[in-house]
Amino acid sequence: MKIIGIDPGQKGGIAILHPEYTSVYKMPDSPQGIIDLLNDYSLEITIMVVELAQPMPKQGVVSAFTYGRHFGGFEWYAYMKGIRYEEVRPNKWKKDMGLNSDKLNSIKLCERLFPTINLIPEGCRKKHDGMAEALLIAEWKRANHERYK
Repeated sequence: MKIIGIDPGQKGGIAILHPEYTSVYKMPDSPQGIIDLLNDYSLEITIMVVELAQPMPKQGVVSAFTYGRHFGGFEWYAYMKGIRYEEVRPNKWKKDMGLNSDKLNSIKLCERLFPTINLIPEGCRKKHDGMAEALLIAEWKRANHERYK
């Protein structure tokens, strides 16, 4: 099963979990950057799993609209490419993986499950929680798929 996991926020990430390799990227800065990245893997992907978050109470209207527009783009991309598409709420996948809302815990679990993956994007100095969570979303789907085979 070839899975793409997505933490869709502006500070999110995109992860590819393939039987032969694992790749993870911070969220590209532009829609074209996202399309270019996804196009590199779209022929190999079985399913796309996107975290279904909601706007936060103090989040501004423009920010919420931007997030919704960004989020909807993934569903359309999957539809246009014929990729199976699923959404998962953060509390569901995190609970199933023994996590809470602390992003540091997501980074630690990701490092334990994928010790060879570098979570520090090029040009940055600290580990990227969006990349970690994208990879954990993909792993959550893989683990659930294996459990119900």
